[in-house]
Amino acid sequence: MQDTQQVNRAKLLPLPIGNSDWADVKAGYWSADKTQLISGLLDRKSTVALFTRPRRFGKTFALEMLHTFFEKTEKSNAHLFEGTKVWAEPAHRAEQGKYPVIHITFKDAKGESWKETLEMMADAIAEEFIRHDAAFRDEGCYEKWRKDYQSFLSGSTTPVCIARSLKTLAVTLHAFHKERPVILIDEYDSPINHAAVNNFGPEALQFFRNFLSGALKDGKHCRLGVITGILRVAKEGVLSGLNNPEVWSVFEDDYSDCFGFTEAEVAEMLATYGHPEKIAEAKAWYDGYNFGGAEIYNPWSVLNYVRRNFKPGAYWTSTSSNDLVTDAISRMTPRRRDELADMFENGERLVPCARELGPYGLVQNSAEIIWSLLVHTGYLKVLSGPDDNGQATLAFPNRELRKVFKDDILGPIKRTSVVGDNLNDIFQSLTSGDAEAFRKSLEAFLVSSASYFDMAHEDFFHGLLLGLLAALGESYEIKSNRESGDGRPDIAMKPRPGVPLPGVILELKTPKIPPRASQKRIEALLAAAAREARDQIDKKRYAAEMEAELAERNHSTSQPFNLSTAQDAPPRVLRYGVGFLGKRVALAK
Repeated sequence: MQDTQQVNRAKLLPLPIGNSDWADVKAGYWSADKTQLISGLLDRKSTVALFTRPRRFGKTFALEMLHTFFEKTEKSNAHLFEGTKVWAEPAHRAEQGKYPVIHITFKDAKGESWKETLEMMADAIAEEFIRHDAAFRDEGCYEKWRKDYQSFLSGSTTPVCIARSLKTLAVTLHAFHKERPVILIDEYDSPINHAAVNNFGPEALQFFRNFLSGALKDGKHCRLGVITGILRVAKEGVLSGLNNPEVWSVFEDDYSDCFGFTEAEVAEMLATYGHPEKIAEAKAWYDGYNFGGAEIYNPWSVLNYVRRNFKPGAYWTSTSSNDLVTDAISRMTPRRRDELADMFENGERLVPCARELGPYGLVQNSAEIIWSLLVHTGYLKVLSGPDDNGQATLAFPNRELRKVFKDDILGPIKRTSVVGDNLNDIFQSLTSGDAEAFRKSLEAFLVSSASYFDMAHEDFFHGLLLGLLAALGESYEIKSNRESGDGRPDIAMKPRPGVPLPGVILELKTPKIPPRASQKRIEALLAAAAREARDQIDKKRYAAEMEAELAERNHSTSQPFNLSTAQDAPPRVLRYGVGFLGKRVALAK
């Protein structure tokens, strides 16, 4: 019986796992018909539409479909759409193969710096200049645009040229083809999210505001613009230069069945591959996503489930990392961690949940942002809301996501969790000025967290410490990288009015360790990094402004500065240079 089943399956179409070439899949693989996306865009007469969905939910595949449908080619692709949903309407058929298409993906634009990230984006854009070289070699091409084209080909382009490149492409193709181009931008938020985690987010946001608005602002040189990503960055953050862009996230009703599989599509697949009775198991493991009220299955996981002989497992979690989620976890306060643990135990929770991730799309340590991030990235689903008060009931979509949540979210939380005396030790020693006790308690925390911190860099420790110190929010106003004196201290903690505690300035550094360095050499470099950080506090006068304000505050209130653990004349601002390396900490005070 087993051999017969294998023979029968061998005659079936293969499953399109890892293949995003829509034309190739349509011609020789099993696939679900998602051409209603095209119909919806045409019927709504959309100019610019942004679609946000979790990773591996078919965003790239959808853009490949749009590319194949709209692009004017020498050999018609019309036969690929015969019998599909979009082909039922004559007006829609008339749009097939009519336009030039600009199609750019930024999924791999993740450099060590903004300069490197911009170079990676330039490489992705250059592919479209090369693909459309006929338009730039045409004698009617405007000389300015031709020069931009040549700069991309030679690799000598400038940041200004890269920022206007989408407009350059759109204007040139419009003039050459006498039709406004269709513009497709895949994973626009990949470099933005990477930049946010690596502290060059403002540069990325400014670039995308200029890059997108140049071609998409008024539709003059764009028939249709479609942008995809994971997160819904607020319109005023990236899309501010566009006229009424449509944003379709996991919260909106329209297009809810265009990404992921519906239950009918999953049932059809299971029946095709010989196991219609597996629908209940597939539903328990992979159903449950709620996109605008529609129940949606995770397509990547369902395809892997069928390919692996209907063996259920957490297939989605191994597809790629989610740096923004990891960074948010490292910044969580103990209270937020407790809420996540409670969610895991009780299955659902009423929480504050924002539809957007703030005006700049950067994750902050606030409740509505953390919960919204987990919804947008696919870890949680919305049962109801958000209501007028910004409250939504969230839950786990399915068994797969409970496992993913346990491994990806609770696992790191447990490894980084500091409870009871250990947490109190860190706070007490920090604010009392006991530098050695602070060093020991912080190092004990890192040691208890095992391998999670072994390869961490300075930015990670910055986020980690900032997340821990957020628990002192009732006593301190805590700022990160804000101007003070002649620079920007990593962390500044100013006591709130009426709180009898000193201010604190923390500067963090991780040393560069040469290959094959001895343990003694490593310890010396770590101590030197801490001293360098401490010297920087004085050299750049980070504490001067806070000291003056605290002195004025104490004078105006006629209340003497008081700290029970301090000596007769305690400092108004404590200064710490902290060196981090793996699970070791050096301190200079």
